Amino acid sequence: MDHAQNTSAPAKISLLIVDDSLVFRRFLRDILEDCQDIIIVGEAQNGIEALDMVLKTNPSVILLDLEMPLMDGMTALQHLMIHRPTPTIMFSSLTEEGTARSFDTIKNGAVDFICKDFIFQKNNLQNQKIILIDKVRKATDLKLKAREPFFTSSPLPPNVSEEVRRVVFCEDCGGREVVTYRKSQALPNITCSQCGDSIEIGGAAASQFRRNNFISVIGGGEGSFFNLLEIIPHLDPEMGGALIAVIHRETEHLNRFTEYLDAISAMKVIRAREGINIEAGNCYIASGHDYMHLKPYSAQLTLQRLQKAALNCGPLDILLASVSTLYKKRACGIILSGDESDGDKGMSILMKNGGTPIVLDGLECYCKNMGRHIQNKSVIAKTYQTRNLLEKIKTLHCQAKNGIVLE
Repeated sequence: MDHAQNTSAPAKISLLIVDDSLVFRRFLRDILEDCQDIIIVGEAQNGIEALDMVLKTNPSVILLDLEMPLMDGMTALQHLMIHRPTPTIMFSSLTEEGTARSFDTIKNGAVDFICKDFIFQKNNLQNQKIILIDKVRKATDLKLKAREPFFTSSPLPPNVSEEVRRVVFCEDCGGREVVTYRKSQALPNITCSQCGDSIEIGGAAASQFRRNNFISVIGGGEGSFFNLLEIIPHLDPEMGGALIAVIHRETEHLNRFTEYLDAISAMKVIRAREGINIEAGNCYIASGHDYMHLKPYSAQLTLQRLQKAALNCGPLDILLASVSTLYKKRACGIILSGDESDGDKGMSILMKNGGTPIVLDGLECYCKNMGRHIQNKSVIAKTYQTRNLLEKIKTLHCQAKNGIVLE
């Protein structure tokens, strides 16, 4: 037998280019034609043609322009993710990276977003070529599931509890009242049944009855925006505890993403700064440039910055170690998409303190190195798909809230 015949060559990445500009399509062809592992299987000039070409060519990855005639890229993406989920990288000449519009594409299933401005950066064109090819290669390994279209004005996900039940007390006589209302409605007016005085329940008071029984620390880098958009909007602030994410991304994009995530989530999403108090029911987004640790301060838990020069570990390591030291079994470490070698030391400390380690399945990570690094260093065999990860977070937080001993 000829054994050479049994050796299969690496699978080619089949690529579909969708753009109404013939010049840009040719430009992309010129960039990608030297890649032996990438083959362009077709081109389309609008969303309607693109959907037809997808059925005919079954591409591994799609490069899709956002602004096109007849059917734009966003509409095509939404149809695509319903019927034929395919890793898609969005392009735009009118929308910049880090804007709400670019995050809308990711929320609708795009794995990445690129501004077309790079074609005018002649001095940096070779570097941009390397980046684009790398993005295409990363995208091909992603496993996507069908999803319904997302609109910025759409209501909160149906699994987020709409009804809130709270206990409030009268400041004058101390009378106890139970109030039930819906999150989508204005806060009701409450009258004390004992003294008849009015009881105010302002928005700030809504969080004071939530106890910080549990803290989940999330780590990620490139591709983690996609993962966070799949997780945070589906969490209920009433589940108890707080979440703190350390994300290795550009500071400006991180600031804008925090605002975007807050606008579409039931829980409040806050940009983490030095000295900020960590309150239950909130999600905090910290930059990978800041080395924050959790510290008790005047009956509060605050984030304090450490000097990077004095440390021999990463920002995720620092936060995981400090949180797990304080919370022991009531802490969780969650690793999403990213390429940074950060978090393995902190995750090991978390595990020694009895905390729960969670690593997202590599098939659902745009960048897999962070998860693999931590799995190897901390000897974590099990990984979670997004839907299972989401349920695990809810279970851990709710158990801690209800006083159940965590195993």
